[in-house]
Amino acid sequence: MILGLYLLLLSPAIASAGLEEYDEPFILQFINRSQTLDLSLKCKQSLALVYDYLNDIETLTDQKICYFESFATGPNDLFLSRDQDRWVYKGYECLLSAGETVYSKSEHPMHYCYTHDDDKDKRVPAFSVCIPSPCADENQKLLEEWRRITHPEATEPITFTACTRSRHEKQWFELPVPIADFGFNMSLAMLVVMATIFHNMRGEDAKSWSARILLAFSAKTNLKKLIALPKDPQSCITCLLGLRFGSMVWTLIGHSFIFVQAYMENVEDFKNSMVDNFFNQWITNFTLSVDVFLTLGGTVLSYSWFRKWLKNTSEEEPTWTSWGYWLKFYRHRVVRLYPAYLYTLLAVTLRISVTHFHPMWPPTDPAIQCPKYWWQNVLFVNSILDNQCMPWTWYIGTEFIYYLLSPIFLLTLRKAPKIGFILCFVVIMFSAGLNVESIVRNNFPPTQFLWKQPEMFNPNFIQHHLELYIKPQYRIGPYLIGILLGYQLARYQRIPVKPQQSNKYIISMWSVALVGILFGLYGLYPALQGWDSIAWRAYHLLYGALHRDIFSIGIAFLIYICHTGIGGPVNVFLSSNFFLPLANLSFSAYLFHMIPVVLTYMLVPFPIYFNTQIPLFIHCFVQLLITYFFAIICTMVSELPALNIERLLLASPPKTTLKPSPPTDSEIQLKPSDKA
Repeated sequence: MILGLYLLLLSPAIASAGLEEYDEPFILQFINRSQTLDLSLKCKQSLALVYDYLNDIETLTDQKICYFESFATGPNDLFLSRDQDRWVYKGYECLLSAGETVYSKSEHPMHYCYTHDDDKDKRVPAFSVCIPSPCADENQKLLEEWRRITHPEATEPITFTACTRSRHEKQWFELPVPIADFGFNMSLAMLVVMATIFHNMRGEDAKSWSARILLAFSAKTNLKKLIALPKDPQSCITCLLGLRFGSMVWTLIGHSFIFVQAYMENVEDFKNSMVDNFFNQWITNFTLSVDVFLTLGGTVLSYSWFRKWLKNTSEEEPTWTSWGYWLKFYRHRVVRLYPAYLYTLLAVTLRISVTHFHPMWPPTDPAIQCPKYWWQNVLFVNSILDNQCMPWTWYIGTEFIYYLLSPIFLLTLRKAPKIGFILCFVVIMFSAGLNVESIVRNNFPPTQFLWKQPEMFNPNFIQHHLELYIKPQYRIGPYLIGILLGYQLARYQRIPVKPQQSNKYIISMWSVALVGILFGLYGLYPALQGWDSIAWRAYHLLYGALHRDIFSIGIAFLIYICHTGIGGPVNVFLSSNFFLPLANLSFSAYLFHMIPVVLTYMLVPFPIYFNTQIPLFIHCFVQLLITYFFAIICTMVSELPALNIERLLLASPPKTTLKPSPPTDSEIQLKPSDKA
């Protein structure tokens, strides 16, 4: 005990974000003491070589510094929340100390091992060590020794440890599963090439089913769908094209500015810069981009559905008991989502996540998490459960649940519009009330704080993410606002002679749109600054409960303004044909965008030093290009061919209507050519 206290007095230096770092002599004492433990001979020999390796003339100074800085202790309850980026940063320091490169294997590979208690309420420390790879199987003994000399008061047994290695034991091209996935992708690419050649030689006049299915993969056909507007211009809300692509870019920038923190040396300077600048809220409050997607999803579904049934049509309208109609309604949604979703899930899990020479951070590594939790994504319940496989796809599960519930609101609005509006309003307010209850009970901030957390709020943003942020019951407001908007747009489309609007009306509409958008976007500043009084506490609570709905109302008014002809140059810009293919690719882009976000930061020299935001925006531009490259592949080999095959094999024979009707669909991107 006396020795432990003596070593504690010698060593700790408090680092940023609450982690304790230790100096070189202290860590070397740990290395020397560890050699007296009951370890394998190979492990003891590798520990004995650590000092010589770090002081070798061929070892870079940065490697030596990074090795000693990777040892740390910190609060257990903040391991996966406030301090997470610092633990990940120390993991990369350990990996860098091994001297691995893409083309050469280190003679002294390292493992970064850590332990924390699964019970976040326990006030016990979390620990990390950087050990030679021959000691990886005995990491628990070494972590216990590290805890013994840094925090001797912690006596509970270690029940959980995890390690990540400086280099994969085998690279992806040496493993059968990634090679098989690569071969599968090459086969799909060859199928597209063959289908395109067949299309050029034979044309579209294919008589056999096999030929028609082959043509479903034709790039000639599918590229036209990416760049072609619908034949009926009234079936497309063109301003959604720019909004959809803009939201995709906004999402990528927000995620990029979050994940760069794990690679940044002076991260506190970066966090202060992000939070203290009022105008940076378009990044720090970027999670509103998801609410744009939700609003657009509800709008597309509702507008398409009501345009059909508000017409004078001979087709029988669906009712609560039209089981065949609703099964087809849901079937098309599944076919719409599954091909691209499953293609991405397989590619990311089996190959892309193991392509780099060293693994990613274990808690978020798809190669580790998806083999255990893939079924949650396949069943669209990942947002209801722990969301551990490809966590950015929580949105797809949440939106699918809203789609399942949408007939309740569609039919109520169709049969009794006033009751439908009241129902939507009550559900929106009930969801806001649930937000209030959760925020008060857990002391959550108004939204996720992913850069700095004022002390007045609960700093555990992972708890916030899992218990409130991704749960469907807290996020349905924007989707219902979209459904109401789609209903109003469909009714407006039925007016034979559109009224000439007064300047007062136009100014009023624009005022509501701008106030809603700006309040939702920039009203977070008092909470970011930690303004704490009874009045500000009440403001934070109301903002947390309503800001997404208010922001979505602003977006809904903007869409209504543009679609009804008073949007002026804003509508011209958002409706530009330039955005059409980019918007059509946005679903696949959303699925893949996190891969280049992480990849580019792993490829540049570590660590990154923050001076200005300009280099980060350059990263974002490169990430966007890579994202859309993957999106084109995903769309051409899975998404559009599946929809083409659905039309061939599953679509019911067309029924007689006075005019062609658009599809009933709700999706991340508008697909004018998709029909149920």
